[in-house]
Amino acid sequence: MEAHHKAGEPASFKTATEADADTLLNLIQKYFVYDGISFDASKIRPGLILLLKDESIGHAWLIQSGAKAVGYVIFTYGFDLEFGGRLALVTDLYLEEEFRGQGLGRMTLKRIEEFCRANGVRALELQVERDNSEAQALYRKFGFEAADRIPLSKRLAA
Repeated sequence: MEAHHKAGEPASFKTATEADADTLLNLIQKYFVYDGISFDASKIRPGLILLLKDESIGHAWLIQSGAKAVGYVIFTYGFDLEFGGRLALVTDLYLEEEFRGQGLGRMTLKRIEEFCRANGVRALELQVERDNSEAQALYRKFGFEAADRIPLSKRLAA
């Protein structure tokens, strides 16, 4: 799928493989810095490699402008009876600053939705920082709604 953004370069998606791990780690670090998340490549890399090796876990796609990776998206699979089965959780969606506001985020969400529908996924979920009003506006335009629940997390030691 291609679209054109303001710079006129075609935008496309590339399924990330292990060969793309360093490119992804660089983009993940930028995303984590942007969202104020602690980044430790030695902790992120093993999980990323596992994701890139096993499509039953989910997918990582590079968002490209021409041949350059300008962002990425990761979504993983879960299961919830409330939604009638399999769901996908968009864990990361990041675009380099100069490529934001040009339709690439909408194009990415549309691509994920089409892929998931074609693969039997019944719902999409994502999380967004409370103070990221720009991202919230995009997600709401795309049909995402805030749930009355709050996510609670517990890290388990390996």
